[in-house]
Amino acid sequence: DRESLEAALMREVEGHLAQLRAALPLDSRQELVELAAHAGAALRAEGADSPITACAGITALPAADVSGLKAWVGIAEFLLSKTGQWRVKPDKRQGVLKEEAAVKARVGELLRQLERHESCRALLALVPQLPEPRYSDGQWRVLEALLKLLPLATAQLRLVFAERGEVDFAEVSLAALHALGEPQEPTDLALALDYRIHHLLVDEFQDTSVNQFNLLEMLTAGWQPGDGRTLFLVGDPAQSIYRFRESEVGLFLRAWERGIGGVPLKALQLHANFRSRPALVEWSNRSFAGIFPAVADVASGAVPYVDAAARRAAADGKAVWVHGFADTGDGAWQEAEAVRVLEIVAAARSRQASVAILARAKNHLARIVRGLRRQGVHFRAVEVENLGGQPVVQDLLALTRALAHPADRTAWLAVLRAPWCALSLAELHDLAASDLDATLPSLLRAADALAKAHPRFSHTRDVLLGALAARARGSLRSQVETTWLALGGPAALASAEALADAEAYLELLEELDEGGALSSVADLERRLALLFARPDPEADDGLQLMTIHKAKGLEFDVVILPGLAAATRGDDPDLLVWLERPRAEQEADILLAPLDAPGQDRRDPLYAWVRLLRKEQARLERARLLYVAVTRAREELHLLGAVTVKEKQGDREMSAPRPGSLLELLWPTVRGEFEQALGAVALPGTGAAHVQSGAGFTRLKQDWQLPEPGAPARWAGGTVLAAEEVPEFEWVGETLRHVGTVVHRMLQYIADEGVEQWDEVRLKRALPTIIQLLAQAGVREEELQGAVHDVAQAVQNTLDDERGRWLLTAHPQARSEYALSVLENGRLDTGVIDRSFVDEDGVRWVVDYKTSRHAGADVEAFLERERRRYAPQLERYAFLTRGLGAARVKVALYFPLLKRFLEWEPADG
Repeated sequence: DRESLEAALMREVEGHLAQLRAALPLDSRQELVELAAHAGAALRAEGADSPITACAGITALPAADVSGLKAWVGIAEFLLSKTGQWRVKPDKRQGVLKEEAAVKARVGELLRQLERHESCRALLALVPQLPEPRYSDGQWRVLEALLKLLPLATAQLRLVFAERGEVDFAEVSLAALHALGEPQEPTDLALALDYRIHHLLVDEFQDTSVNQFNLLEMLTAGWQPGDGRTLFLVGDPAQSIYRFRESEVGLFLRAWERGIGGVPLKALQLHANFRSRPALVEWSNRSFAGIFPAVADVASGAVPYVDAAARRAAADGKAVWVHGFADTGDGAWQEAEAVRVLEIVAAARSRQASVAILARAKNHLARIVRGLRRQGVHFRAVEVENLGGQPVVQDLLALTRALAHPADRTAWLAVLRAPWCALSLAELHDLAASDLDATLPSLLRAADALAKAHPRFSHTRDVLLGALAARARGSLRSQVETTWLALGGPAALASAEALADAEAYLELLEELDEGGALSSVADLERRLALLFARPDPEADDGLQLMTIHKAKGLEFDVVILPGLAAATRGDDPDLLVWLERPRAEQEADILLAPLDAPGQDRRDPLYAWVRLLRKEQARLERARLLYVAVTRAREELHLLGAVTVKEKQGDREMSAPRPGSLLELLWPTVRGEFEQALGAVALPGTGAAHVQSGAGFTRLKQDWQLPEPGAPARWAGGTVLAAEEVPEFEWVGETLRHVGTVVHRMLQYIADEGVEQWDEVRLKRALPTIIQLLAQAGVREEELQGAVHDVAQAVQNTLDDERGRWLLTAHPQARSEYALSVLENGRLDTGVIDRSFVDEDGVRWVVDYKTSRHAGADVEAFLERERRRYAPQLERYAFLTRGLGAARVKVALYFPLLKRFLEWEPADG
């Protein structure tokens, strides 16, 4: 009722003011009262409209109740700025007159004393936002209507549960409470359980909800001291991370202090850590002491940090690695972060270490998943990859929709675009635009010319029209699966995981089958959103990807935390916001606030306050979530995040991490590594050469420069070598591969931008980009200088070479990194061509760049060996281009570091 709800609001306000009174240092209280009273009197005498005037005449700290609220607001206005920080120089607007030097000195000294009390400042800053502990008549009318509606909605939900034979967890908990009755009127079941239950053990007690807590109180209601019954609760409040399931860690604190019901509890706190090496435990103790709140609070769920004591023997080597990245606005840091994760994984797996990549949200792992798949690395992903996002499932969904609805143009176009047919966009347009009112099946029947020119289309058309004619003559799964197999769908799959994904989708169709038809596409897509890709059948437990919530209770040798800079989206405004607030001395309070009415002049203070409390609970849980992630590591912890770096008037500025991110919490601990990066990261458009390395960024020495063609090379350190004395680096295979990759990317960029835009000056300006690309690829710092030299030399040679510039010039149908696929005899053949175009004679060129070098004298013999080595690959690429229309095809190898071009015609012409 209204009275009990307003009483809960009253306790909320009074509880906050009581915390504030307790947080004010004893030796500053009287001075604060005297100065606030003086300021309030001065402003009242001037007739000023200021909250500080409420302090006039006070002789002691205001009461911690509603009667003292206005005075507390005045004290907050007196001591704090508009941003909620301690004032620096109070002036006449705060009742401190310029001519009152002694008063100004006293106020300054008071503020210096209070600066050390951060919890006091935080509580005081919230005082102006405290709501009136009562509902307005308008608020109550809305709330009363909602309170009448909710029981009806609950009854309707229970009808749906009964109809489907399903319930949710909340309903199970409520049903259990209802079955036990009330404390004063227990049911027969409650009495029977009281007789039978002698020992209760509750694990993970920190994640108990209010309903579950009440259930425990009911089950132990009749217990008496010495009757032989025991209650054993186990939990770690620092690991309470299930607030979205209504868990209230404040209940753990309440049970710790007061027991449960009439059962007193003996508290036992554990400190020993047998999991992590001492260096990790020490880092956690040092970091989380400042991240967790200093004082426990039952209502908000504030849990102080308790130091752990390492019980393992100390080990050599670094335990915590901070990998800093600069967000310059182009999104490149995300790819760099993914590359760094792959490097860490490779190094750890080479030592046979178990590895976990943990993220706050599934989408933070997307780039890493793609990178691991590109490298052929097997891993286990626990509900990370949504099934609906997998290419094979998207193709099957389009096929399902097309067979279910012949008029679904989007689905039919997607089917014709899929790998088994692969019509070009131009061909799709010609087919579909010929008659905008016709269905695609009818247009397929009339597309004989396209069928003659496109064998794959002809086969696809026959299969689809046949499937359409046989529609509803079998189960839904049978129709889709048979058609998919006939189209050659499995031939386009690249892995066993994709086949498992297809099987999962087909099983879902079986569940939704209604007489061989699909009742609702929307229902299919909704169910699909709840399915996840199946684990890689070839993966072991050595590398796992999961959210932090899924990792709770597990442990790994190496833990990698990417995406620390990311923040999750905030809650949308709800029609009704509510919050259960456990209390130390009584039952939990419920705070309710209806949504602001449209057109209100200002936000409703009560609604805003409840949302603020929820936000504070989320912040406290975010700290606990970070703690859970960090404490999964046994040997190594890798932290990866990015901050915004901008150039402003010649200086580089680094912004603080995004509010709401895990990096924001870690900032006091890792800020030093990021500050080392300030000024050392290459920003777009700058000419300074820098490289990313280790925990932050290390500056490449300024005396390194790109050598002039034929001139001596100047290396870092100032030593000048003649051209013939420049050392030939003995590259490891990985570094050579990275050099080739970056050369390819630079040549693609030049071709896209226009080769005429590039000269030696433009290349020098691109050096930071080259350096960053190599560093992101994982080139080690000691090899970086030589790698930069090779990439720059390859690009410069191409720009100086007439044939090289011709390759990069704009031609008809010119494409760089051109991906093609051909389905031949049920087998899908794919390839990526470095450069392809049609020249002025109508010849299709297929060109592959090779960054090979040859230090010996017989260059011609070396080139011939390279031609024989790569001829099968190039001629396969030529085969892929047969359907592009050119009558004649030529293939070629281009060696930028040698300025050599080898061309020939493939065997099939």
